[in-house]
Amino acid sequence: MSGNSFEKAYTPIRIRGLELRNRFIKSATYEGMTDEGHPTPQLIEHHRRLAHGGIGMTTVAYGAVSPEGRTNRQQLLIDGSGAVHLHTLADAVHAEGGRCMLQLTHCGYFTKNQDLRFKRSLGPSARINLYGILGGIILSRSMTQDEMHGLAKNFADSATFGKKEGFDAVELHMGHGYLLSQFLSPRINRRTDGYGGSVTNRLRFPLEVLEAVRQAVGEDYPVFCKINLEDGFRGGLTIRDSVEVAKALEKAGVDALVLSGGFTSLTPFYLMRGKVPLWEMAKAEKDMAQKLAMVMFGRIIMRRYAFEENFFLPLAQKIREAVSMPLVYLGGVCSREGIERAMDAGFDMMALARAVIHDPDFLLKVRDGIVKTSECNHCNICVAEMDRGGVKCVI
Repeated sequence: MSGNSFEKAYTPIRIRGLELRNRFIKSATYEGMTDEGHPTPQLIEHHRRLAHGGIGMTTVAYGAVSPEGRTNRQQLLIDGSGAVHLHTLADAVHAEGGRCMLQLTHCGYFTKNQDLRFKRSLGPSARINLYGILGGIILSRSMTQDEMHGLAKNFADSATFGKKEGFDAVELHMGHGYLLSQFLSPRINRRTDGYGGSVTNRLRFPLEVLEAVRQAVGEDYPVFCKINLEDGFRGGLTIRDSVEVAKALEKAGVDALVLSGGFTSLTPFYLMRGKVPLWEMAKAEKDMAQKLAMVMFGRIIMRRYAFEENFFLPLAQKIREAVSMPLVYLGGVCSREGIERAMDAGFDMMALARAVIHDPDFLLKVRDGIVKTSECNHCNICVAEMDRGGVKCVI
């Protein structure tokens, strides 16, 4: 490791027509600071504060591209109705010298949105929706090709809207078990048409979404994609598949890949690592049926994974070896040493979440030698706080 790699992390980088003041991105995390799909003043202040703390670009999440694409009724909806709030958020981040990226997604079959009560959610294939089963959203159904074409347009329209309201880039969420990730996962995607089977076929719909978005926003506007390195369960996406996904996305003109992992509906803490705050999450759940489900089945679904810094680095390096495009390392960076390791491994940028949720000034303090390591203890109670007024550190 070298001091030069640490210093490089604080230097500017250009992605298409966008220049970031440093190589740090606030990773997309559900903030829980929306009201009926619209940003609140709390959400605006959350991202402004992150920019004030020196982050190069902050990511606003999860931006659902259609009403039925929300995991719950409160989730951010990118449909034009919250224009003034999103524009205010972008302006607030820019005033602090930062940039902002809008994450676009669709939940697929995985939802507890009560607007879909006693209806079937959408996915690549029919399956049981354990997340919403006690809320009356029991089964998903396989999407038709017409529905896929319509949804690709929804992604494109939302990207156009984000660009119009001042966001500097968009991130297409192809990871964590949401719709595009569901298409990529061989265990979830059981289609027998041209959208299922081989990696090439499972990639078809995500690539169609990407093409629609690129045509909508133009050639100079940055488009990031978040992908899984692995799903974290038997029969899911493996690193071998992910290498092929990365190559295809590079060929299709994606500007940067954010490398992550895990399936929210099956292996939620594969991404987080550390403690599983089940009881805190159950207490924060407002719906009694969902609270009961979490108490009854939470220990089955929410397996604990031990935390170690830079835990995704061995898998992420396989992507680094396969493509030359810009890559964003994600996974447990919480110290000066962790920053150096990621930069020394050849990654162009890195995404942080818990370290800057704990202390928005973390990056400035590390740069100035005030601290070497984040005091975040990976208790993950910040996850429960998402449903209890908004994500925050409880330490």
